[in-house]
Amino acid sequence: MTTVSGASLSTADIYTASKPALDAALVAYETAVKAIVKPVAGEHYVSGRVKAKRSLIRKLAKDGNGSLRSWEQITDKVGVRVICSTKRDRKAAAAALEQYGWAECRREDKRAKKQGLAYTGVHVTVHDGTQLDSERLPILCEVQVRTRAQDAWSVVSHKLTYKGLIDLPNKLQRVVWRLTVLTEIFDDDIQRMFKKRESLPAYEVARAIEYLDDKYETLLGEPGGVPDDLDIMNILWNAYTAEERARFSEIIASFIDESPDLSKQIANHQPGKLGYVDSRDWLFTQPEVLAVLERGTRNEHMLVHAVSNTDLADVVTKTCAAYGVVLPG
Repeated sequence: MTTVSGASLSTADIYTASKPALDAALVAYETAVKAIVKPVAGEHYVSGRVKAKRSLIRKLAKDGNGSLRSWEQITDKVGVRVICSTKRDRKAAAAALEQYGWAECRREDKRAKKQGLAYTGVHVTVHDGTQLDSERLPILCEVQVRTRAQDAWSVVSHKLTYKGLIDLPNKLQRVVWRLTVLTEIFDDDIQRMFKKRESLPAYEVARAIEYLDDKYETLLGEPGGVPDDLDIMNILWNAYTAEERARFSEIIASFIDESPDLSKQIANHQPGKLGYVDSRDWLFTQPEVLAVLERGTRNEHMLVHAVSNTDLADVVTKTCAAYGVVLPG
């Protein structure tokens, strides 16, 4: 039995009464976390769960010293995980969560320990000021921010001891410690490779295509054709100055905002539409068409100069004409 707000209730009763509120809180927190980390965390995914009744009751039973816990002391009834590709993204996601204007927020940095199966990662426990359980008590959310390697190791390590029921002998503890260190080494090397990749000449162009692909799918409601290589974008990249390349996403975004009929125009030149001509319209199926139309509308001379004497010249001219833009001869 436990007492909440002066009433003696069983943990099961409290959980049952609070379950709808916990479910609603999960949706709210998961939505908020996704919005917070999306702009800063690069490639990542977010998932959440409400702690199961059985698991929660067991956690209430003891605090590690054999003492009883109260319902209020359990801060991870609702949990969200943010799994990032790199340590840099993990750091950025954790910082964004911590700096968000929560009603309550506390951060705990997890560190690997030689005696045990602890993993490195960050826990940010938050309350948005609105989520309350059946007893009108705050429903906190524990947000775990990890790299993919840390997440994989946390799952495996949890199973190795059958959720803490088995004490591993020293020989196995040494193996565990070695694996924990290898997880850190793996993350460090991944971070190092990502950093070196950014200095490669093709990286900037690949990022531009990735951005165009996202925007194309948003406009059309479905993805465009997958580029087989960087050939088209390498040519179009020459239509932008160094200063424009640095703010490429801003340029494309403003072009889209200023072109309310853009999605309709592109959709009208898709295969299956009346009058579709492959030699003229195939570029409308590719995300790079956004760069072609932006340059054709805003700086046709740079576009013509970039594609002249290339295999792309004829189709770019026809694509722009189909869009209503006549390029200079």
